[in-house]
Order: sequence, then structure tokens, then C-alpha cells
Amino acid sequence: MTERILLHDWIDVFLRNLQSEKRGSEHTIAAYRTDLLRFVEYVQQRGNKAITLADLTRREIRGFLSQMVRDGYRSRTIARRLSCLRLFAKYLVREEVLPANPMIGIASPRLEKRLPHFLTQNEIEQVLALVPIDTLTGRRDRLILELFYSTGVRISELIQLHWNHIDLQQNTIRVTGKRNKTRIVPLGQAVKVELMNYLDASFKVFGQQPDPNDPIFLQDGQPFTRQKLARMVRGHLLKGTRPENAHPHALRHSFATHLLDEGADLMSVKELLGHASLSTTQIYTHVSAEHLKQVYRQTHPRAKRE
Repeated sequence: MTERILLHDWIDVFLRNLQSEKRGSEHTIAAYRTDLLRFVEYVQQRGNKAITLADLTRREIRGFLSQMVRDGYRSRTIARRLSCLRLFAKYLVREEVLPANPMIGIASPRLEKRLPHFLTQNEIEQVLALVPIDTLTGRRDRLILELFYSTGVRISELIQLHWNHIDLQQNTIRVTGKRNKTRIVPLGQAVKVELMNYLDASFKVFGQQPDPNDPIFLQDGQPFTRQKLARMVRGHLLKGTRPENAHPHALRHSFATHLLDEGADLMSVKELLGHASLSTTQIYTHVSAEHLKQVYRQTHPRAKRE
């Protein structure tokens, strides 16, 4: 039976299920599709034939793993692709189209421990100060940077923000995160000022207030894509920080790190970030500790003595 069922067909079924039952985001679905198709491409290179469920074997998966190692893929990429295959195989067993899970006994590589990159408070201030605000585009860009840093939202969450998600009476925004979970995030005074300035600049250009159902951030009249928004943010961040810090997620990392530096408790940071698990948030305690050590070494007179 499995010799006649094309793997492509079940990949599509699996991804539709992931989107409906698990509420996977478009970004997650696209990433899973890419990872699964990498496996299909690997099997096709080993034999010019249509790939069926019969090709989803422990032997082929081990070969795929070995090929990724030889090609020099990072352990994090390899682990992500194996995780995707593991989830796919588990689904096929559940649907009784595979008699056994071929992923059993295949271990993911050990991940290197990497601390998230973040900007210092001085770098944040420098980047914001360098954004020109004499145009509507400049006001928009500065508000985007301020929102990333002041609220810790993800890039996908910021793209989805509409005007009716903002409550200026309560000074909050309603954010839709992973798996369509919503959370309320407070707006600080700095980002509220930038928001009002952007509204004023928009009114001067268009002569009317925006529709509450419209996206807040547009480029050439269209909602931002992830790639275009990341490129714009990187361009501004490169003026005040190192290249490895010049991406939107570094501002989210900065948000969490600076909160912990100033004494915020871990559970509150978890809720603000929209993490499902506290273990995900705990990485920032290590970042904060390392940052404080660095500050101590650089500033305390006893730390400088030999």
C-alpha cells in the first residue's frame, strides 16, 4: 500500500492538519514544508523516481542526517529538520498509513548553547536618535523600532497589528501570538508618544484618521512582509550596533534582558513575551547574569585590579 502513496500528498494533508488543529502560523507551515521537501529532494537524488511513503524509512532518514552533517549544516538546523520529520512520522502512524514510526531510535544532535544577542540601552537610544522623523516614513520606522523594544513583540505579531488592537485609554495593545493566542501588553509612555506622533503625521498626509480595521504599518500601501520589515529594521540597527545584533528579534531579546536587569520577575517576563513555557524564558536569566558580570568587570575598581 505505502509503495503507491506519494509522500507529497501526505505532506499536504499533514500541513493542513497542522494549520487547522494546531493553529500553526503561515510562517511555521512554510518552514515545515521546506524541511520536509528537503528530505524528499535527498531521496530523489538517490534514485530518479516518485517518492512514496515506502521511502520514509529509518535507513533513508539516517542517510539524510549523514548528508546534512557532511554538507556542514549547523546542529540547530539539523535538529529542526529531524524534529519536523519526527512530527510528520508520528502523524502518519496515528493515521495508520505507516505501520511503525521510522524516527524511533534516531537522536537529534546536541545543540550548542547560544545566548541571545541584545543591544545595550545606550545602543537603543543611539539607534532611535538616528532615525529621521521629518517624514511619515521616518515616523513609521521609529515607531516600529520603539514597539519592538518597548513591548517585546515578535516580527509576525507586529505585522498583524491593526489600529483596533490599540487601547489608548488603558495604554495597552492586544497581540496575537503563536497558535493564535492573544495577550495584552502594556504601552509605555515613550512608545505612546511615538504612536501619537505617527498618528499626527499620518493625518497631515492623508487628511483623515486611519480605519480601525486597517494594519498599522504599511509599505507602499501594502502590509509589510517579514523580509521587507526585517530589512528595514536591520538598516536602522546597523547605524548603532554590531551586525549580529541587527535584526528585529534582537530588540525582543533586549526587551527581556533589560527587564530582568532592572529587577522584573521571570514569570512576568514570560507573560509579556507570550512564551508557552517558563523554560523558554529562563535563557534570559543567563543573558542578564552575563551582562551584569560584564558591567561589573568594566566598572568596579576592584574588578580591574590584578
